[in-house]
Amino acid sequence: MKKSVMFSIFILGLLVFLALFASFIAPYDPQYVDVSNKLLSPSPQHLLGTDQLGRDVFSRLLYGARYSLFLAVAISVLEVVTGFIVGLVVGWYQGKMEGAFLWLTNVLMAFPSFLLSLATVGILGQGMSNMIIAIVIIEWIYYARIVTNLVISTKQEPYVISSQIMGMGSFHILKNHILPFIYKPVLVILLMNIGNIILMISGFSFLGIGVQPNVSEWGLMLHDARAYFRVAPWMMIAPGLAIFLTVISFNLFGEYIEEKGEKNGIIHH
Repeated sequence: MKKSVMFSIFILGLLVFLALFASFIAPYDPQYVDVSNKLLSPSPQHLLGTDQLGRDVFSRLLYGARYSLFLAVAISVLEVVTGFIVGLVVGWYQGKMEGAFLWLTNVLMAFPSFLLSLATVGILGQGMSNMIIAIVIIEWIYYARIVTNLVISTKQEPYVISSQIMGMGSFHILKNHILPFIYKPVLVILLMNIGNIILMISGFSFLGIGVQPNVSEWGLMLHDARAYFRVAPWMMIAPGLAIFLTVISFNLFGEYIEEKGEKNGIIHH
């Protein structure tokens, strides 16, 4: 195993650990405001300093790991479930449904997903729930297209054709003869995409249209730090480095999973 992959696994393991035990590890309440201690530089009392409201940056960073990971996983699951259901139906029945679906995917995939999600948030309004809806509305289409192609490909296999000739129902064939052969590639792609979702969440929060202002989230921490970068650079360096390490770790781990999948015949290009 490459050192880069081992590094990514270590970072991701640390991220999960910090997210699960943030309430035990954090030395301070991340939302506790103490203006008399604002903009303190890193010290034994405040390992990563304090922000403009005197909140402990290290504690906020720990809770930010929980928030970012939870949101990214929740959004990814919603995308996969939606994309899986639509992909199974379109791939199995095809016909005019497939034509309409391909037209929709071609239109949506012609634009960067972040910009489309941003436009959707602009229509729905800012806030965490609207941000989740906006990302899912745009991102599910990629999973649906992958599942559609996998179903169409698997339908041509002799054992599926034999099942149809024997009169087995569509649900039975999908459940027993198609689903077991297509869920693994989708799970691999899910793992590869979590880092991108975290980056999108942070991007929305950095622009001030994601989570609420009183939430400990890495992108929002960057947003708050912009005006204080010259006098308190630690406010921006800490969450920026956390986002960078997390995203690159997910990408490295995703590439490793993809290579393993290709080698084992799970993923085909």
